[in-house]
Amino acid sequence: MSGVEETRRALCAFETEGIADAPAHGEGEARIDDEGVSVGGFRVEFLDVDVLTDERRVLTLGLHPAGALRISMLARRHETFAKALGEARDSARIRGLLAHGLGVPEAFDGALLEPGPAREARLLVWPTHVAVVPAGADSFQVPLGGVADVRFTEGTWEVVLDAPGGPFHFGRLARRTDAFARSVRAARAAMLERCANASGTRLFADGRAVSAPALASDFERLLEAWSAAERLDGAREIVRRAGREAASIGLAELLDPDEGSLAAKAELPVNTAAFLLAEVRGRVVLELLSGPSAATYVFRGTRAEIGADLAALHFRRRGLALTRAEESGPAGRSYRLALRRLDPLKRLRTATLARVVHDERWSQRLAKALDAT
Repeated sequence: MSGVEETRRALCAFETEGIADAPAHGEGEARIDDEGVSVGGFRVEFLDVDVLTDERRVLTLGLHPAGALRISMLARRHETFAKALGEARDSARIRGLLAHGLGVPEAFDGALLEPGPAREARLLVWPTHVAVVPAGADSFQVPLGGVADVRFTEGTWEVVLDAPGGPFHFGRLARRTDAFARSVRAARAAMLERCANASGTRLFADGRAVSAPALASDFERLLEAWSAAERLDGAREIVRRAGREAASIGLAELLDPDEGSLAAKAELPVNTAAFLLAEVRGRVVLELLSGPSAATYVFRGTRAEIGADLAALHFRRRGLALTRAEESGPAGRSYRLALRRLDPLKRLRTATLARVVHDERWSQRLAKALDAT
């Protein structure tokens, strides 16, 4: 048995409250896996564990929408089991709130000081974003594409990320303060360099759309270079409907890449898609020009609002495409936490007016969605 497996299982006593078909109490072996914990012949999934406390050597898992599981009498195994339980739950909920990335992040133990209240936090630096796991609160991400500056405040020994929803102040990193700041700066610089190499300009960042007027003649060049052959005519139609001044283009690194993809005319970085955002009479059209073979989305709102929420999701679309019926079925199970607690996803789903599939009637259906009152 490996060390990881050993820390993820322990003999215990347990009590349940308000959990259907679960025994009220008992003894047995508790087992942790990547998605939940099992004991006494039943299992709870971490996406439903909204509260986890460790008080008086009793681990209490508070469940959504109601109920609780209490694990106690772990004896010498309490500390190691509690640590493994917390880490597994955090990892599952990072994925459940779409704050995960590709590969292995660089991890730091510190605190989120602002926005308050100040609390201990695990900080995970990926090439695309910083995931923040505050003690007792939901995980969230700070996309590097929205970070304007990474500052060090010597007087309070804080690292500050200037970004939408912030600034975010991180501290209590002790000797790793400099390392955290360097890691975020290096990841951000590498991201900007990837975008500059792909675009030929320094205007782009991951997930950030740049307007056609700001790009001048480069807009037409990039629209053609970044579009798959199957998407170029449709993209030009969207720009024509919106007007050039209301159109913008960008790059997004996809953190849940699709198996199949549409190739842009110009080679883009790995797992990167190009997108078009255009505003037409109070509607915002999202078209993925290359990368996933995705439908065209029409939202109610402004380019700034819709663009910010899409960037916060790293342009993941599966949660947007779920029907109301799918939400409660197998297709929606892995999204159930995000669907109820991730504000950008909730706002985008509310704002979605149409999802236009690319077929022979695409142009007519898009026109209908844009012209609807």
